Amino acid sequence: TQLSTMASRCLADLLLPSARPGAAHLSALLPHLFICRQAHTNANLQKPARFYKSANVVPTADNTGYQLMLDSKPVRTPGKKLAVMPTYPLALAVAAEWEWQKTSKPQLHTMPMMSLVAHAMDQPRPREKVIAHIMNYVHTDSACCLYEEGALARRQKRVFLPILEALRCDLGWRFVLSDSIAGSHQTDELVAGVQTWLEGLDHWHLAAVEQLTSTCKSLVLAAALIRGHVGPAEALAAARLEEDFQAEEWGRVEAGHDLDEADLRSRVFAPSLFVRLLQVR
Repeated sequence: TQLSTMASRCLADLLLPSARPGAAHLSALLPHLFICRQAHTNANLQKPARFYKSANVVPTADNTGYQLMLDSKPVRTPGKKLAVMPTYPLALAVAAEWEWQKTSKPQLHTMPMMSLVAHAMDQPRPREKVIAHIMNYVHTDSACCLYEEGALARRQKRVFLPILEALRCDLGWRFVLSDSIAGSHQTDELVAGVQTWLEGLDHWHLAAVEQLTSTCKSLVLAAALIRGHVGPAEALAAARLEEDFQAEEWGRVEAGHDLDEADLRSRVFAPSLFVRLLQVR
């Protein structure tokens, strides 16, 4: 899916650490982020109309969050929890996804923000299992497992070494690089530091880190993105580094590579924006 020029520029501005988007900015921008209106076919337009007229957001009675509404009815997550979000911009983002649905059955692949909200609130797996799943990437992180010396390994070092250095300065993490097929065995100190950081995240940020880590096959990229050391476009390029290198050597598979990249883009940009909107009050 191609973003419009306007949406691309607005998204870039929105993801800058200094950006302070207002409600009007978000309301105008968000419908363009992950949903291509032109992708709706005539067949889709002939399906039954959606069961609500509009999506909106209202403050909770105790003013601790913002409830997503479809007409006058509050939205609940699949786990039956009220869809209450901590910031107005995040709630607007999710409302925009509902507002741009065209049929009676929501298209979940066009609602990455709602999926993250539901995952964070419902916590389908115990928190300790989520953290254990993320920790599985520590010794096999794509940022630390290099190819044998050559053009690809040199490109990996150009991309990943500055990111690893930023995390060392920020969090004190000293990852070990390796070109062994067995992965890169990390020190007990590093493992303990990562574990402590993950345990300190709230359920909103942990949901974003889990998706980013699984998508990028890299806790390093997830942490760097969450901590503001790289932007989503940089993280996406780093996650696709090996695939893009191979495509340069052997060519791209028509449609196949494009679809994979579009899916990866949504799964990287959505949690990036998700975390950014958690910070905007």
